[in-house]
Amino acid sequence: MTHTAIEAPSPSSLHRLVRPQCRRDAGLASAATPRSVHRADHVMDMPFADAGTRMEQDRNETGLAAAAEAGARLIDAIATPDGFGALCAELGAICAFQNFIVYVFRADASPALIHSNRGMPRMQDSMAGYIHGLYALDPFHRLTLEGASGLFRMRDIMPEAFPQSEYHRRFYKFTDVSDELRYIVQPDAARTVHIFIEREGGALFSAAEMARLHAVAPFVLRFVAAHIAWADQGEPERLAPAPAFDLREKVRAMQPGALTPREVDTVELMLKGHSTKSMARVLGIDAGTVANHKRHIYAKLDVHSQAQLFDLFLRSLAA
Repeated sequence: MTHTAIEAPSPSSLHRLVRPQCRRDAGLASAATPRSVHRADHVMDMPFADAGTRMEQDRNETGLAAAAEAGARLIDAIATPDGFGALCAELGAICAFQNFIVYVFRADASPALIHSNRGMPRMQDSMAGYIHGLYALDPFHRLTLEGASGLFRMRDIMPEAFPQSEYHRRFYKFTDVSDELRYIVQPDAARTVHIFIEREGGALFSAAEMARLHAVAPFVLRFVAAHIAWADQGEPERLAPAPAFDLREKVRAMQPGALTPREVDTVELMLKGHSTKSMARVLGIDAGTVANHKRHIYAKLDVHSQAQLFDLFLRSLAA
């Protein structure tokens, strides 16, 4: 499945999206005949269209002021230890969510958890498996490897068979996450920052909420890059990389010397939740060849299902 970062609206629309306002009735704007607008103390002769325009201007000015205040608070928070806490609060003011989690990814290391609104010890414990290798099966990780930047949604970028994958069945579904977004930021050539924004319990992000989050994406990306640059100077230990992890190495270790490079490719895609059709498309081969690879893999690894294959992968991670 191809992916694209969704284009954010122009900055001029930011204030309208930060504090959405109800549109005036269409008939109000189209009234052609001047009417009297009655006030308690006097009568003003003003066309309804002119009155509506002024009301719209007032709303826009109010929204712009709110956006400016939020931006000022974030600018003040860039060079502080709680920069991500401030970003969480401002995003939470325009769109409700349960989880706000920040990871730093490096090509030569496991991801580093650097912020969570749910408490760092709790998050470190609940995502230990993710940190120690399962992150490589995360559909968002592909975007990291491809150098993507922007706002992305899980349901838009996941492989078609991801909900049936063992990773989803044994790990992802137990997080109770019903809708997941991520801002992906490339602060420099060596690192990628993922900001997880998640809803739980079946709730999904609406089109209006998505629009607001897209609208502020340019500011969010620049804020994150600036805050990470400050943290490099002020809190370098917080961003220290964890030991390196190599997914292909762990796949090969499931049965050392047994799998061909193409079979390693196939196992990797199977673990990530790709269907036979999807694997054929990614690998540039036909579905029948993929099926042959899967039969050879099962025979070499002495497994008979994807569940057993995943168990063997987990043992390889723990080794």
